[in-house]
Amino acid sequence: MMPHHILHAPPHLSGWCARVNAFLGSRADLPAMIGFASSGSSGNPPKMILFTPAALRASARGAVEHLSAWQGDWCCPLPLYHVGGSMIAWRARETGACVHELPGKWDADRYAALVRQTGSVWSSLVPAQVVDLVRQGIEAPPCLRGIVVGGGRLEREAGCAARELGWPVVQSYGMTEAASQIATALPGEAFDNEWLPVLPHWKLRVEDDGLLALSGPALFDGIVTENGDGGFSLSRNEPGMWWKSKDLVELKDDKLRFVRRVDRLVKILGELVDLDAVEHELHAMAVDACVETVQDERAGVALVLCGPQPEALEQAARQWNASVPGYQRIRFLSCGELPRNEMGKLSRARLRADILNGLRQKTPV
Repeated sequence: MMPHHILHAPPHLSGWCARVNAFLGSRADLPAMIGFASSGSSGNPPKMILFTPAALRASARGAVEHLSAWQGDWCCPLPLYHVGGSMIAWRARETGACVHELPGKWDADRYAALVRQTGSVWSSLVPAQVVDLVRQGIEAPPCLRGIVVGGGRLEREAGCAARELGWPVVQSYGMTEAASQIATALPGEAFDNEWLPVLPHWKLRVEDDGLLALSGPALFDGIVTENGDGGFSLSRNEPGMWWKSKDLVELKDDKLRFVRRVDRLVKILGELVDLDAVEHELHAMAVDACVETVQDERAGVALVLCGPQPEALEQAARQWNASVPGYQRIRFLSCGELPRNEMGKLSRARLRADILNGLRQKTPV
């Protein structure tokens, strides 16, 4: 009998997911796998990250142990096809707890009401959802003990404001390949989005180039990628192997500090520019802004500052341009709401497509 694989993907990838399932079904050598579609933070073509059930159980046990989440139900406002949402169910299963799902689209008021109604003790959110709770001034139900924030960095100001409203948010760092969490701050401690304690089931090291390598029982088993001819390839891990990520990190005293990814480097006028570093600096001047690129006849690539507030963008760009060398200067502004996926995470692929197709206003600085 052929093994039964369970693959998770957002609705717009359902056709692609079915093709991946057919490909895996032709591999008689594979055990039963659970997969999550991922396009990475930079919007690359999708890939399917595969896990054994044992790996997901190891991730769930490690998170429960780290958080001391042995008692209490979980509230899940995240889609279950995403690893962040699915792992809520696996953690609850480890302790015999219930999972209370938020139906329909995200709504901050309905989320708070669901937590209060069900008496949920634990939850997970993405930064955009925390910001919604803060902006609407919604106070947290007292039943909560911890909310794991993943899928991106929660700015310190927003995290502290959420704490003042009673939301026990803790910053986490993870990735699909690690079945969610790698390092997570602890409930009950002051909010910290920098140095995060490593979960107990991981072994971490920093390679000579500064990139994070990890090994542990929750590491993915394999990755399915699409070939140029429309077919698929499967690469699998050896048991106990170390896998090298594309994240620059620092490690100190069993804590991890995320620095940046290395796949957002571009060359402008012969000089390498780190888009994430530029974006981080500009965040202080224009909240919700991000940096993308467009082709430029003279420089090869030009920087575009994108965001929903034109006046703040213009002021930030002029302030930035007055302090940096020419190749780092913002050349264009692209104004409008930033496209986000179902997780509230910025969709860079859609943003680049919108800019390229002229769907967003783009003006020179």
